[in-house]
Amino acid sequence: MTERMDMITTILHDSPIFQGGLALMITGWIGYTLRSIPTRIFQLARGACTRVIEVREHHPLYDAWLGLVTESAMRPGGPRTLEVRANANEEFDQRAANSIFAAGHDRFWARIENRLCRVIIMREDAAGRHDLMRKNMVRVEIIGGSRADMLRMMREAKRRANIFEDRQVVDLCDKYGSRSTMNLPRRCPTTLCLPDGFFESIEERVTRFLTTRDEYERVGVPWRYGIMLHGKPGTGKTTIAHTLASRIGHRLAVIPLADLRSDEELVSSFDAVRDQSIVLIEDVDCAFKQRESAEAEGISFSGFLNCIDGVLAPHNGRILIMSTNHIDQLDPALIRPGRIDARIEVPMLDRDAAMGYVDRLFPHIADRHEIVEEVMGTDAPTGAVLINRIMQEDWRRNQPQCDDTDSTREPVTVRSQREVANRVQDRRWR
Repeated sequence: MTERMDMITTILHDSPIFQGGLALMITGWIGYTLRSIPTRIFQLARGACTRVIEVREHHPLYDAWLGLVTESAMRPGGPRTLEVRANANEEFDQRAANSIFAAGHDRFWARIENRLCRVIIMREDAAGRHDLMRKNMVRVEIIGGSRADMLRMMREAKRRANIFEDRQVVDLCDKYGSRSTMNLPRRCPTTLCLPDGFFESIEERVTRFLTTRDEYERVGVPWRYGIMLHGKPGTGKTTIAHTLASRIGHRLAVIPLADLRSDEELVSSFDAVRDQSIVLIEDVDCAFKQRESAEAEGISFSGFLNCIDGVLAPHNGRILIMSTNHIDQLDPALIRPGRIDARIEVPMLDRDAAMGYVDRLFPHIADRHEIVEEVMGTDAPTGAVLINRIMQEDWRRNQPQCDDTDSTREPVTVRSQREVANRVQDRRWR
C-alpha cells in the first residue's frame, strides 16, 4: 500500500503530462462554471419577474389563445411562422374557403392586454410518448405580470371563444389523432319529442356530477361519467347527446368506431378529445359483439375497455355517452356498473309527449293532432317518424324560436360550487 502511495506521489510531482492534464481539467471546470453564472442569474431573474400561462391543445380555449397571441405579435407582419387553419367559427361547408393564418411553431414577442409577453408555440413535453401523440402548446411568459394580468388575458380568450355562443362545437376525432371541427345550432330541450322530465333527469345527473370532483378524488374514484342510451332506432338518442352538450356548455366529440382498424388508431382518436367534451360513440353494438372480435381486423374489445375505463383513461370529468339499438347484444363487461353509471332506455313515442311537441313547435299547423294520431297508429311510432311526417306539411310559416326559459343558465363545467359562483359573476365573457 505504501509503495502505491509513493508511486502516485512521484507521478504527481514528476509527470508534467499528468500535471498539465489536471490543470487543464480544473481550468475547464472553472470556465464552465463562470460561463453558466450569467445564465443562472438570468433564469432566476426571469422566474422572479415573469408569470407563465401554458395552454395545451386539449384545452377547449386553445384556438382562442392561438388567435389572441397571433394578433398581438409585435413583429411587423405577425409571427415569422404561420400555420393555415380552418376557421372553427364558420359553418362546416365554409371553413375551407375561410381558412385563416395562425402562429405556427415559433418564438416571438407580443403585447397582450397591454403587457409585454414572450410567446412560445411548441410541442408539449411528453416523455415516452410517440411524437405523433404529442400535442401543441402555447406558452405565454408575461414580463412583470401579475395574477390580475393573467385573469384579464383569460377573460379575453373566453370572450373570443364565445363569440358564437349560439352554436354547438362538434369535433370529429379521427384515427390520426386530429379533429375536424364543425358548428351546429345549439339544441334546447323544448325541441325534443320526449316525455316530460325525461331529458331533465339526465341533465340533473350530469350537472350534479360536474360539481363533485373533490368528492371523487377524496374516495379514490376516477372522475368520469358513463351513460348508455339504448332503445329503438329513431327515438332520439343522438339528439339527447347534442342537447346535453348544448345545455352544459361542452364540446361534442364524436368517435366513429367503424372507421378504426386497430387499437392504435382507437387510442389516437381518444387522444384527440379536448377537455370539457362529451364523447359520443354511436351504435357501439356494431363495433364488436363479442370478445372474440379482438382476433378479427379492427379494434379489440379489451383495447376499447382500456380506453374508456383503463389506467390511461382521463380523470378530468370526461362524460362518455354510448348509444345502441340492441343492448342485449353487448358484452356484460362493457355495461357493468363502474363503466356505465347510467343505463337509460329512450322510450318509443308517447302520445302526450307528441301532442306537447307539435303544440310547442308547430302551433300553426291546423291538423297537427291528426298527424300525431296517424303516427301513433303505426307499428313503431318514434319521434323521427313524427318529425318526418310533419315536415311534409307547411311547417315553415311563423316558425317559433326556441323558448327555453332557462337558456341563460350558466353552463356547469367546473369542479366546485365556489367556481360555479365565480363563473356566474363573470358575465362579461358570455
